[in-house]
Amino acid sequence: MDYHSPPEQDTNPDYVYQENKRDYKHSGPGIASFVIALLTLVCYAITFVYVGSQASSLMNEHNKLIADAAETIMYLGLSVLILVAVNVIGAVTGIIGLTLRKRRKVFAVIGTIINAGFLLLFMLLLSVILVNAGAS
Repeated sequence: MDYHSPPEQDTNPDYVYQENKRDYKHSGPGIASFVIALLTLVCYAITFVYVGSQASSLMNEHNKLIADAAETIMYLGLSVLILVAVNVIGAVTGIIGLTLRKRRKVFAVIGTIINAGFLLLFMLLLSVILVNAGAS
C-alpha cells in the first residue's frame, strides 16, 4: 500500500481566491419583495377593473352620485390603503434584501423599485387630492 502525502499548499501571496458572483444565492427577502410587488400589481389591476366596471352604475342620468356609490368608493379606498401598506412591507423587505452580503441582489433591486414606485404614485395621488380639496 502506497501512502502519498498530500501535496503541499502553494504559499504564493500573489494568488488571491476571488469568489465568483455566480456562486451566490438569491436573497430571500429580495425574492419576497419581488413577489409582493407582483402581487400588489395584480391586486391594483383587479381593484381598478372592478371599480371601473361599477363606475357606470355610480351616476344617474343627471350626473349625480347615487347613494349606493358610497360602498364602491369605500371599497376602492380601503383596498388601496391595504395595498399601500403591503407595498411598504415589500419596500422594507427589499431594502433588507439589498443589505445582505454575499447574495444576489437582482430581485431585491427590482422589488424595491416597484414597491417604491407604487408608494410614490400613492403619495402623488394623495397630494393632488389634498391640493384640489384645499383649492375648492
